[in-house]
Amino acid sequence: MAVRAFPGGLMHTGGSIADTASSAPTGEEDDEEQKLSAFPSLVFAGHTKPVAHAIFCAGDTKVLTASHDCTVKLFDASTGACLQTFSGHKGPVTCVAASRDGSRVITGASDGAARLFDAATAKCLAVYEGHTFQVNSATLAPDDTKLLTTSTDRVARLFDLASGRLLLSFKGHGAAVYSAIFSPDGSRVLTTSHDKTAKLFDASTGECLQTFTGHKGQIYMASFSPAATAIVTASADKSAMVWDTQTGFCKAILTECQEGVYRAVFSRDGSKVLTASADCTARIYDVSTGYATRRFEGSHLAVYYAAWSPDESQILLASDDRSARTFDVESGNCLKIYEGHGEHIYGACWSADGKYVLTAGEDGSAKLFAA
Repeated sequence: MAVRAFPGGLMHTGGSIADTASSAPTGEEDDEEQKLSAFPSLVFAGHTKPVAHAIFCAGDTKVLTASHDCTVKLFDASTGACLQTFSGHKGPVTCVAASRDGSRVITGASDGAARLFDAATAKCLAVYEGHTFQVNSATLAPDDTKLLTTSTDRVARLFDLASGRLLLSFKGHGAAVYSAIFSPDGSRVLTTSHDKTAKLFDASTGECLQTFTGHKGQIYMASFSPAATAIVTASADKSAMVWDTQTGFCKAILTECQEGVYRAVFSRDGSKVLTASADCTARIYDVSTGYATRRFEGSHLAVYYAAWSPDESQILLASDDRSARTFDVESGNCLKIYEGHGEHIYGACWSADGKYVLTAGEDGSAKLFAA
């Protein structure tokens, strides 16, 4: 049985992340894809089960991988050598994060706990407990002093990073909480849930400031605009919605996707939103009009991840067709197709300088590609 991780670590069992697929590629399409194919320059191996999450850390000099084999590994990004293995979880690790300087590693797992490790020694420094079901996401505060976790137990929790002490519980959702993030200044917390709502909380008191209601399906994730005056939510109801954080009113409904929207993120100036959808496409929307200005096609199955490159000249997509792709934003043309995973790709990300792409796969490895 395949086990998939949605954005934020939520697991899904079964074959494909979506029931929809585009038509099979023609011979001409196959020839074009072969010209664009790129293969990994490094493979980060050693896990015995799927890698659910992989990230760059320590100024892109290292790579962290989280696996269903209950461990996290730290690799040298230039050689592929495994530097540390972090153990202690009693279930699949769903998410991993690192402090800005790379000295601390944070993990979350299906055993309901999050853990803090010393990156240099692999020693466990703190265990964050209290959740009664799997941890879906683990996010550090902008100043690296607090840890925010979400769980299928319907609660998000805020911990003191150093001591492991529980500071606040953000309650009110009626179903699993999929994701939680801090506003850029760390003053607010934004959560999304299977209950079809997103909530905005005061990070210092736990007070719910806004409940964003209007989606007809579960909300997979949400993100802040750069100024935190708006948020965008991505939902299984085939739409993304832009909301005013002060009033809670919906400002725009982005509805051109034909299947669920797994991811939605603002551009740096907040004028555009990039989405990833189960309809095998990604789109860029103009927030002021609510209409898509660019559509990116080529994937043969659901696109569950999309991200702007650091300079926003390209986008990166990860698809259920075992590939990741980059596209030119201006022309809409596919630039590269990143292949090499024999099974599903669970995630992808850019390096901070935009020169590399990192993927995580069901085949138990992470792979590094030149962008």
